[in-house]
Amino acid sequence: PFFEEKGQLIGLRTKASLSRDDLVRKLRKALGGPVKTFNFGPKKPSAIGIVTGSAGSEIHRVAEAKIDTFITGEAPHWAAVAVEELGINLMLGGHYATETFGVKALALHLSKRFKLPWEYLDFPTGL
Repeated sequence: PFFEEKGQLIGLRTKASLSRDDLVRKLRKALGGPVKTFNFGPKKPSAIGIVTGSAGSEIHRVAEAKIDTFITGEAPHWAAVAVEELGINLMLGGHYATETFGVKALALHLSKRFKLPWEYLDFPTGL
């Protein structure tokens, strides 16, 4: 875990043994859609940080955590300039698309715990 927000760790920090291009391909497949990339970090990432939704505005905090490749949903315009200056890869998968994993995992957990059926209704906005 990494990236504390309001007293809670909300991000994931991991290491990878794959290239940046392979990571982007896997991310596109997992999200089922496009991923906007800003490739200013290493071609072989060593420290990957993931925070779903809209954490792109926290790129300086990510850099302080020694993350060289950051995956999130969306970021403001200035973050593209910041990652170039900081030498970080930034991968944006869409706010909605990156947050659906947690909702589905929670639904599955509650379904098993309380023996309830569940269905996920997918209504992406394209953001």
